[in-house]
Amino acid sequence: QVTVDGLSETLGQALCSRQLPVNRSHLVGLHAQALIDALIPLAMREYSIASIPEDGVLQLIVRQELHPDGRLGLCSGWLTEHAAVGGAISLRVRRNSGFHLPAESAPMILIGNGTGLAGLRSLLKARVASGEQRNWLLFGERHAAHDFHCADELKGWLASGELARLDLAFSRDQAEKIYVQDRVREAADELRRWLAEGAVIYICGSLEGMAAGVDATLNALLGEDAVRDLIEQGRYRRDVY
Repeated sequence: QVTVDGLSETLGQALCSRQLPVNRSHLVGLHAQALIDALIPLAMREYSIASIPEDGVLQLIVRQELHPDGRLGLCSGWLTEHAAVGGAISLRVRRNSGFHLPAESAPMILIGNGTGLAGLRSLLKARVASGEQRNWLLFGERHAAHDFHCADELKGWLASGELARLDLAFSRDQAEKIYVQDRVREAADELRRWLAEGAVIYICGSLEGMAAGVDATLNALLGEDAVRDLIEQGRYRRDVY
């Protein structure tokens, strides 16, 4: 056993959270605690939670990173290939105070791509649990056949009326790439109607590409002053990375 941040862990558990240098000669002969103390901790990886407390489990949507040379991403590769099913995972829950449900009932427009669906799904699940039905999701990914995460659940909410509208953009399923910001542009009139009725906009996903593209589209459709007003009113919130 070794001690990490005041907690007792096995050497194997502790090594999972440390960077191993290319030159390891200085580590030879060190006892377990000295070895751990000599290694630099890995940087934290943050994932949006895709579930709500009432589910009784914590769910994530993890994209497996694959480098050109075939190596897996450090954290995504460990979670998807190496972590034992049922094994313990060291984590901490960090509150995102800027990306929570509105205090008062309001229509909600949720826009995201890729693993950003996780943060939007948790909001949707909370809305469904509370009986809110004015929910509109615009979601983008690459291929419908492989990347339509939570498809059955989303289609079920749409059929039951718990999701009022679902717009999808799968960029690689046709010759001309279509992105979620294109769906926003196509639905401009409906977007304006929802906002006139007090709707809030929540965006979750990639900062480069999606979030920047959606922001530019909103500014073009609504005007920069209107978008600034939405931000100041807390009606335009983003969780992007």
